Amino acid sequence: MKKSLKRIISIILCAVMALGLFVTAPYAASADMVVSVDSASCLQGESVVATIYFPAEYDDAAAMDIKLNYDPDVLELVKFEKGAGLQSALDAQINGKVYSEFSGAPGVVSWSLAGSNNYVFRGVFAVVTFNVRTTARNGETVLDLEIKDAANSGYVDITEQVTAQDAVIEIVRNTVNDFVFELNDDKSGYIIKAYQCATVDELVIPSEYKGLPVVGIADSVFRNHGELTKVVLPEYLETIGANAFQSCVNLTAIEIPDTVTSVGSYAFSLCTALESAKLSYGLEEVADNLFISCYSLKAVEIPFTVKKVGVNAFSNCISLSKVKISKNTTVGEAAFNKCASTGVEFTTVEGNTYLPELIATEYPKATIKLVEDISLGEITGVEDKYDYTGTPIEPAVKITLKNGKTVVDGTDYEVIFVNNIKTGDAKVYVPGIEGYGEGYVLGFEIFCAHDNVRKAVVQKSTCSQEGIIRYMCLDCGHTFEETTPALGHPSGEWIYDVRPTYDKTGLKHKVCAICGESFEMDTVADKIYPDVVIDGKINSRDALAILQYSVGADIYIEPEGLFNADTNGDGRINSVDALIVLKISVGAIAL
Repeated sequence: MKKSLKRIISIILCAVMALGLFVTAPYAASADMVVSVDSASCLQGESVVATIYFPAEYDDAAAMDIKLNYDPDVLELVKFEKGAGLQSALDAQINGKVYSEFSGAPGVVSWSLAGSNNYVFRGVFAVVTFNVRTTARNGETVLDLEIKDAANSGYVDITEQVTAQDAVIEIVRNTVNDFVFELNDDKSGYIIKAYQCATVDELVIPSEYKGLPVVGIADSVFRNHGELTKVVLPEYLETIGANAFQSCVNLTAIEIPDTVTSVGSYAFSLCTALESAKLSYGLEEVADNLFISCYSLKAVEIPFTVKKVGVNAFSNCISLSKVKISKNTTVGEAAFNKCASTGVEFTTVEGNTYLPELIATEYPKATIKLVEDISLGEITGVEDKYDYTGTPIEPAVKITLKNGKTVVDGTDYEVIFVNNIKTGDAKVYVPGIEGYGEGYVLGFEIFCAHDNVRKAVVQKSTCSQEGIIRYMCLDCGHTFEETTPALGHPSGEWIYDVRPTYDKTGLKHKVCAICGESFEMDTVADKIYPDVVIDGKINSRDALAILQYSVGADIYIEPEGLFNADTNGDGRINSVDALIVLKISVGAIAL
């Protein structure tokens, strides 16, 4: 008996030990659950998609709680979806499953799942879409993937074996959020009306906003932004307002695109660190006081296209010692006052009759350096019209000088194309460089027949309003509209506001049966001619017809006659109307 009991106890202990080993032994599983993002860096306002993956094949977990933690001040949850791998695993469970997903708490997306058998996970577990908040701070933000309470179908805790890899996103400042934009008058582009940032030192102004070019900078937009050291202006810019960059005291250089045709007064005044300024060949005038007191400006080339340098334009630019200027450019009063103690070296071409007089009267210490005039020749190579290609149109330009000298592109002159991609008018500026001055201005048209268009009805024609059809050329992207005529109101019946009588006119209008709109309002209705039997005469026959109708006799009167029968306009046909007709017939009442 004792041996038998010992044997039973031994068997039980072995079983317990075996069970204990089963429950407590580490489960042989090793797999990384990974969250990845579609972009390692995102601008403020953009969206980012996070995808959570299991290994290619993982079949050890029967229960698991998963959290994706994010910073709600940086990211805004848009949606989350089951991945194909998760759905497949859920569908494969045959003995029951529990699954839930939740995103109610800001900063957390969570999943919980349990099944009677181990899930077989392959590939994508879930897909989560976020928007980066426009107010999000710059720098890194982490998508933290957390796994808890993972177990297999034997209820063994395998949390440590199912590891997680996080994702890091670099949030990049979206400078578009720093600007206030406003459509220009013809709605072809945007003007920057305000700048709302003071922390960026190197600023790239966007060239487009909402699909349209940025074409203007309004007055005083960047005034007193001393933090700016570098500014890149947009490539389609056309105008810069007065005082636009005034007192940007740390700005060291500025290049004005050749698309710019107007720069307002004082726009770059008091930019005391400004060492270089490239002006636009689109300018015809350097505005008054444009660069006044730019102490660090050393040299400037005034484009040959400029006809006038305004009053005080470069006054008090105490470091400015070299100025290249056209023979056709006039100079306003005190334009170069106190520049290098007025000992400026002016570079121009022979035949400049204005400059010597200016030096003699205002700047006696100044000198003149002559270069050759590249405009004394003939330029060829540019046609009047080119077909649109979607790529820059850059015809080869050749200059033949009258004196026979050979000039070389890039050495003696440069070729500058403006607006030479899209359809419309393009410009070519060909200024002389190095030992040459002056230049040429040419133009050509980029043409597209718009044969391949997509049509969209923006506004349907109605009875009284024109319709609008918008076309977009699928070749060049150009959009244009045409109007379709209003349909017009169908002819309707008159409605009398005031019925006419034999002695008074009435008022009438029509109501459109389609749109319900009243039209031909306040139309005067002629006085009625009480011809009831429609024979062209007024006599006792008409009076008799009225009387018979009024007492219900079997008589047919034409609709026109019935209208004429109500001679006094009271809405009834009776003996009063018959009497009026009799009086008219015998001349007692004159019509």
